[in-house]
Amino acid sequence: MVNDDSRDNPNFTELMSGVKKISDDRINVYRDRKKKATPRDRKHVVPEPTIDFAELNHYLQTSIRESYFDPGIQKKLERKIRQGLVPIDDRLDLHGHNQNEATAALIEFFLQSTSANFKLLIIIHGKGNRSGSEAILRPLVRYWLAQQPSVLGWCPAPTRHGGEGATYVYLRARR
Repeated sequence: MVNDDSRDNPNFTELMSGVKKISDDRINVYRDRKKKATPRDRKHVVPEPTIDFAELNHYLQTSIRESYFDPGIQKKLERKIRQGLVPIDDRLDLHGHNQNEATAALIEFFLQSTSANFKLLIIIHGKGNRSGSEAILRPLVRYWLAQQPSVLGWCPAPTRHGGEGATYVYLRARR
């Protein structure tokens, strides 16, 4: 038995009279997505500190870590850095700088060092013997280092490189 539904359903062409044919029937689901930046597209920027170091109170200055190493750094490499057995790629001497000058010098130094893909740096900030009550640049440098994503670790240099008056800085490899 043949079912004749032609009386119940209008003609297909009559139903489609106001419809326009689509030239491409594919949907681009990726059209509105933003392309992720490849490592070559990323700019390596050293952010400026967000806190005025002159306003740091005594508690913050004394509670800043003396040394820090990222947990991903091998203990053998950390030991070599602490002992001064890794060659130093570049150095910065901050003797005689005030806090603002030291911060500006740090920013410029890090931009140059990261663009040159240096690994180990030494920052000579002094022990703070002539600053009156306490060291000013040492906590400033270490606080600033803690804010930088390109820094994998830092520690006081051995006595032959300045001891407590200098800090070794180990940088992340640039991608």
